[in-house]
Amino acid sequence: MAGRLEGKVALVSAAANGIGRAVARRFAAEGATLSIFDVAGDPLTALGDELRAAGASVDIVIGDATDRPAVDDWIAGAVARHGGVDVLSNNVGVSRTGRIGDLSDEDWHFQQRLTLDSVFYATRAALRPMVDAGRGAIVSMSSGAGIGGQYALGGYAAAKAGVINLMETVALEYGPYGIRANAVTPGPTATAPLREYLAQQPGGIEGHVRDLDLRRLSEPDEVANTVLWLASDEASNVTGICVRSNIRSASTRPI
Repeated sequence: MAGRLEGKVALVSAAANGIGRAVARRFAAEGATLSIFDVAGDPLTALGDELRAAGASVDIVIGDATDRPAVDDWIAGAVARHGGVDVLSNNVGVSRTGRIGDLSDEDWHFQQRLTLDSVFYATRAALRPMVDAGRGAIVSMSSGAGIGGQYALGGYAAAKAGVINLMETVALEYGPYGIRANAVTPGPTATAPLREYLAQQPGGIEGHVRDLDLRRLSEPDEVANTVLWLASDEASNVTGICVRSNIRSASTRPI
């Protein structure tokens, strides 16, 4: 099938790299009018040029997802140019390792700002035009760490759990306005930074994936397919859920 987002305006954060980039490419292939947002200007511009060359309509907006005025301006600009917002894909997130007792205040707040505040700012701003239109779909990237916690990732896990709860609350509060909100836990995904990190760890990638449900890393394109489905009318009655994908089995988590 093709054209599942034809005629829809879709906003994608953290679009310059990794999962966000895969989502932007998938949305463009399905006919969406895109507004892509990231603090990394060069790769974001390169992606925008690539998608435009393939025939997509793409706005490139460089900004910091933790800067509330910048996020408000991004979404207001999309509404002004295109008449509304149909889809918001939230992909910003970052982790810093350390057990809870060892985390500094700065480490804690950094992870909450990047991982949870960024989703809140974009979601809040997008809800206003979505309510006016009586429709909308919000899909936010969470993590398996947000479902059951993960050793030495407590700050990240708390923020990602907040993302799931935020989407559930939006679904409850805004379902009567025709707005759907869902989360996705992609599982460890084969982005360049993760591959580089795992290659330096004991056991490497093979040692890391042996406890995952599928015994392999997820691919960014696979995650983008899930996001596309949730954003499309094919999931028109799906809201308030978290799609779990290839997470570490609960029985293998450290105690």
